[in-house]
Amino acid sequence: MSDQYKGTIKQRFAWEDVGGADLPMGLFKEFDEKFKAWEIRRGLRDENAPKQPLKGNALRCKLSFESKKRVLAAEAAKQAKKNAKKKLTAKDKPTRFAPDIVGKQYSSDANAKRRIKEYILKNHLIIPADYMFGVNKIDWGCYEITGCRKQTKK
Repeated sequence: MSDQYKGTIKQRFAWEDVGGADLPMGLFKEFDEKFKAWEIRRGLRDENAPKQPLKGNALRCKLSFESKKRVLAAEAAKQAKKNAKKKLTAKDKPTRFAPDIVGKQYSSDANAKRRIKEYILKNHLIIPADYMFGVNKIDWGCYEITGCRKQTKK
């Protein structure tokens, strides 16, 4: 038989219209939390164990960050050795520090933060330990990098 005589209204049942089971919001999340707590109490799971192993891009980022930390630590040790050889003390280090990125403006917060991160990685040896970088929103689409020393109580 042809479809031309088929009715335009399709009969549906009430159980078809329901989008899913009638369960309260957050039930599965709450169940997962309680189950993990039960596993920890029974000794089946370690509290400090990662939830799932890192894969793909997250794993590459973690490994590259660890590699950068090793390289920076080696450079810092080499610089400390040079300073010890030259007998430099903390008094010999300059007290004034003015990075060239402070005052520059970027179109987004992420761009400014990325630039700060790159600057810190390149110049970690000359940046004082008590120096802080920040991003100040001037206007919509205009972010400025700021920097200052942390206040210390004397």
